[in-house]
Amino acid sequence: MSTSQISRRYARALFDLIQEGADLRGDLEKVAAVVATDEVADFLASPEYPAELKKQVIVKSAGGVSSEVDRLVALLADRGKASLLSEIHSFVEEMLHQAESELEADVVVATAMDPALQEKLSAALTASTGKKVRLNVSEDNSILGGMVIRIGDRKIDYSLRAKLNGLRRTLAA
Repeated sequence: MSTSQISRRYARALFDLIQEGADLRGDLEKVAAVVATDEVADFLASPEYPAELKKQVIVKSAGGVSSEVDRLVALLADRGKASLLSEIHSFVEEMLHQAESELEADVVVATAMDPALQEKLSAALTASTGKKVRLNVSEDNSILGGMVIRIGDRKIDYSLRAKLNGLRRTLAA
């Protein structure tokens, strides 16, 4: 198993803890910064020093950490993998950014949209996509009524103009 795969496994576990409400981001950032320094990296790579001493150096240099991060550092130091803390931190941050990302939806309406209706639409789109959706609402009276929603490369056309065009094609056929 590559070090990247190992780091991802630890990162996934930490990500799950953070999603459950554990406040680990700051402590994880501190220990990652400590192991990223050249002096500490050389110290961690040396087999002369016991794992407990490596753990203490990391935790004390970070200025103290939560019990979860302390146990993580101890576990990684015991396994000779404390140098992975920076990579684990990067993966956790990447996962958090993906989870916290917002989607933008461009919404075109024929007339002004009520703020309460905008909130309902945002909540419905958030439930549909699983991500928080921020609306950019604009008016275009050429759609006649209804709305056209664009999220990423997806277009949902509930406009009256589209319905009339569909009816026109049906009648002409």
